[in-house]
Amino acid sequence: MSERTTGTGAAPHYDLAVVGAGAVGALVAYYAVRRNPERRVAVITHAGRGTGATRLSAGFDTTTGHNPAQRAMAARSTALFAELAAGLGDAGREPVEVRWLVARENTAALDATMADGGRTRPVTGEQRALLDRTFPGLTHSADEVLLSSAAMTAGQPQWLTDRLLDEVLGRPDNTLLEGFRVAEVHRTGGHVELVAADGSRITATKTVLAPGPWVLDGPVATAARESGARVKKVVAFHIMTPPPPGAPALVMEDADAFLLPHRPGGHWILSITSPDWDRGPDEPLAIDARDRDIARALLARHVPGFLPHLIGGRVFSDCFTPGHLPVVATVGGEDVVMAIGGSGSGYRLAPAMAEDALNLLDGRTRT
Repeated sequence: MSERTTGTGAAPHYDLAVVGAGAVGALVAYYAVRRNPERRVAVITHAGRGTGATRLSAGFDTTTGHNPAQRAMAARSTALFAELAAGLGDAGREPVEVRWLVARENTAALDATMADGGRTRPVTGEQRALLDRTFPGLTHSADEVLLSSAAMTAGQPQWLTDRLLDEVLGRPDNTLLEGFRVAEVHRTGGHVELVAADGSRITATKTVLAPGPWVLDGPVATAARESGARVKKVVAFHIMTPPPPGAPALVMEDADAFLLPHRPGGHWILSITSPDWDRGPDEPLAIDARDRDIARALLARHVPGFLPHLIGGRVFSDCFTPGHLPVVATVGGEDVVMAIGGSGSGYRLAPAMAEDALNLLDGRTRT
């Protein structure tokens, strides 16, 4: 059923409406039908499925967190990703070795971020030799150290989102409503009514809003701002040289940046922290001189051999919340939940965010 109104002018009704067709929204819909195959679900997006932050995510999943709550979410998401792989046959993830470059005085703080209770350790001579072959000109100051940790994962967020939505939409009573920009959410006749900018409407028994970086321009904007949510530009450059087999990721912890081998693209991704706040996804966004200066300075300091290969990249917005902790909360009643604030980690925290949102709606204990 894909109509936005019935032949009599009444709005079509669903058991669950999920606003947002990115990683979080797709997981909410998937978990909903796994729990109850009879539940009729509408996934709503003003753009296309898996667009926005999900499409541009590097998919780097480190089981770390800025605080105990985020570490708990990261650990739970890791377990849920394993369940997804078992249920789907593949979750589009592969292990990647990780090396950390950090100030010597910050090593204990880095260990404290590990969600699994693991600890970093000095790189071995063999590991250092591989790093030198992988990252041309690799260097660091005497006050910095190179560390190793347990392997983490690199995923394909858009592929996984498409796979999950295919599972949901493979059931005849479920639908994807594209081009439906939700402008209002209110209650009428015991149901939740969602009204689009063009006047189209549907109703649902329950609703999850996972709008990603569009959160401050929609029906939960006020609640999101009250939670401290802001949007900012997210930038990742391409290093156009192929990663060798077995190449590890290099996390420059103190710079909040990383170099990740992107095997599907045959190049590296250099993720940096852009200084541009309050830049929404509907604004013109581009990699600018400040971003490039940050990237070039990092490479010049640590991997100068990559400088000639710094060509192009990806840029978008994301929603950030205080402490980088996602906000999953009811909005105006128990039948509407918002799941926001990926804070640049939306993909790796998406399973726990989605499970938490659905648990709120279903009256289950939150994880």
